Amino acid sequence: MTAWISNAENEGNATGVPGLLGRSVLRLCCLLLCVLALALPIAHVAWNSSGSGQWTLSKDDGQVKLWTLKTPGSSLVQVKAAVRVKSKLAGLMRLMEDMSCADAGCYDEAIVERLATPPGQYAAYIRFKFDVPGIHTQDYVLLQQRVQDVDTRKVTIDMIAAPSRVARDACCVRITHLHTHWTLTPTPDGHVDIEYSQDTDSGGLPYPIANLLLIEGTYQVMRGMQDLMEKPRYRIGSFRDIRELPAQ
Repeated sequence: MTAWISNAENEGNATGVPGLLGRSVLRLCCLLLCVLALALPIAHVAWNSSGSGQWTLSKDDGQVKLWTLKTPGSSLVQVKAAVRVKSKLAGLMRLMEDMSCADAGCYDEAIVERLATPPGQYAAYIRFKFDVPGIHTQDYVLLQQRVQDVDTRKVTIDMIAAPSRVARDACCVRITHLHTHWTLTPTPDGHVDIEYSQDTDSGGLPYPIANLLLIEGTYQVMRGMQDLMEKPRYRIGSFRDIRELPAQ
């Protein structure tokens, strides 16, 4: 009888310890969820209100320099990068204006409408699509404008979102906020200094992911620019009305 009671007590203890442990783990998980539920909104408010509104150098690998700008009141960062490449302006302009997605990872590219401009300028509505792996397809409709300084031969290019210019495609997320700015400054020794800035809302992406993609994507584009300019398609002597800097 005594042995039977002792066995029962042991069995009860064996059963009770895992149950107690399980309840402790459950309470701990609930506590962590409560902490996260409080911490995430606080972290969002803190991030949204942060920022100096000034460009800050984030990366310099000896080839590409990259800056970020965070403005109080915005969850998204802006990005600016600079690189020097061995190329003529003609090759870079062919990349910018020929609307070939072969080297850019986009597709369904088209010039929607080319606009009348004064000599030495270019403007057109363009469209293309871009897949974000595992997320969605982005649909870009942009107004592209280009002007060249007659003295320095510096080329300035702006691309601005024009989301209402053509009907939306149900397949994709139309990008409604975008402004990219390029300056291409030729040097007497046959190089071009490229500076590129981007203020973009990627459309439906959580801002931590959107910021990461914007920063890393910009860096990779600039990092690969010299390799692009080495391709035969971009090793050309002239392009439309672009004027090269005279060799010295």
